Amino acid sequence: MRAALFLVIAVTSIGAADPAKPLTADDTKATQLLAKIAADDAAARKTDIEALTALAPRAIDGIDSFLRRDHATAVADRRKILDAIKAAVPDKRGTFSQPQRMNGSEQQADEAVDWLVKLGDLDVSKIPAARTPAATTTTPSILEDLPKALGEVIADDVAIRALAASKEIRAASLIFDAAFADATMIYRDECGRYIRKMEPLSIPALTQEAQGKNYDRSRYATYQLERLDRQEPQHALQAAQDNEALTIAILDVFRATKHREAVHAVWTKVNDDSPRVRTAARAAWMEYITGPPPPAAPRRRLQLPGGKLTKKPKPLWLTYRELADNELRKAANDTFQEDYPLDDPSTDDIDRRDKTVKIDLEQMTKRLFDYYDGERTKKEDGEWAAAKAKADAGDLATATTMLDRQLAANPERKEAPAMAKIYFAWGKALEAKKEWVDAAGAYSKAQGLDPKGPQATDALAAHHYMLGQALESQGKDGGPDFRRAIALKPDYAQAKTAAAEASPDGRRTWMLYGAGAAVVAALALFGLAILRRRGVV
Repeated sequence: MRAALFLVIAVTSIGAADPAKPLTADDTKATQLLAKIAADDAAARKTDIEALTALAPRAIDGIDSFLRRDHATAVADRRKILDAIKAAVPDKRGTFSQPQRMNGSEQQADEAVDWLVKLGDLDVSKIPAARTPAATTTTPSILEDLPKALGEVIADDVAIRALAASKEIRAASLIFDAAFADATMIYRDECGRYIRKMEPLSIPALTQEAQGKNYDRSRYATYQLERLDRQEPQHALQAAQDNEALTIAILDVFRATKHREAVHAVWTKVNDDSPRVRTAARAAWMEYITGPPPPAAPRRRLQLPGGKLTKKPKPLWLTYRELADNELRKAANDTFQEDYPLDDPSTDDIDRRDKTVKIDLEQMTKRLFDYYDGERTKKEDGEWAAAKAKADAGDLATATTMLDRQLAANPERKEAPAMAKIYFAWGKALEAKKEWVDAAGAYSKAQGLDPKGPQATDALAAHHYMLGQALESQGKDGGPDFRRAIALKPDYAQAKTAAAEASPDGRRTWMLYGAGAAVVAALALFGLAILRRRGVV
């Protein structure tokens, strides 16, 4: 009865968490699972946790809504639960001290802490109850006890873990928010642990928070980035180098925050092989060099080698725009062999930049981008010409291998329609050799590269026909793929024949013929054996 009451109250409070954003069916299922986990016994809980973890990528909003619900038990009771397992918990005033620095072995031990195991082994009957005055609660007193508090803590911990297991970039922001919400900030240590486990997917959220204006959130995010060795922007991008979406997300954070230390890291991506990464990096770069000027850095007289001070006060650092100016000067020096001295605030030269011609940041950026794009076009044109020459010479295997590499580097090649024809021809060649799986792949590439081209429908139909043949060769039913091929291309004779043979009636006919042939063969072998015994043969 108490478990059922808890389930009803939990689901009701979740539904009210964010009325502006209705939950999907998967979200609702996730919240119901979490509410059930809070009331489960240990045996049932394991199954429900596994189900929630599998559902998590499709139910992030529902899990977040569960964490933000009006909890049925008081924070004081839930704090008692965490104290009992010796978890690191913020103080009662919500004041968080600077996280203590740990050595390598201490960090490893901290990462290995498993709250869920400790919570599962906890005997709440040995914990003195903490009570909150009834006037401060809005939930029935029947739920204001430690067993229910334990259930809520377990469910909240499972929710945090499920968000981390979703492998979704935005889930890290939701976990970070939970670490600072009034009802869930007691889980901050666990939130930090799972944000770190999400690395590198948590880098965008942590970088965004570290550059924010909220001191506590910024300090905590910076601490997490330092523990991950991802505070340096170049390290952050290196961690994401095999994940295009993550790289773009990090660049978008640099753009939105105008991260001063990220200027050089952004510049390294403005000529990236990936068109989408290149676009994101260039958008971030334009934010650095356009718009109102950034706040000036404070100025002081700096100490020079030998102990002397500069004659004039110098800025303590360069602003992001001054750093961008220097990047453009270095690039122009290297690319165009032009002399643009850099600005170094630590020197005592009399305003070196004033002694040189000022550069127009937007104009220089456009000039460099045009140069990079021109060189890329030359390179891609040469690669395409080489692949086409192989195809024209009849070496389709080598040609398509070369095209695979080119498309991996840049899926948005302008030669895509011409490439599609080569893949289509290669599919025909593979089909003739009855290499069904490879032929299906070649036809699929042909259709994908030119989905509105004259061969697109034929390519897609052939793709399904090849899949059907591949299934048939494995003793499986290729009928659905054959019928799909016919639906795309009604006059596809080969697919019609294959579909008829793969149909239930066709299969029965084939099986009858096969059975008859087997009987004839068996009788022939039997007769041959008799003749041999008689010495006739």
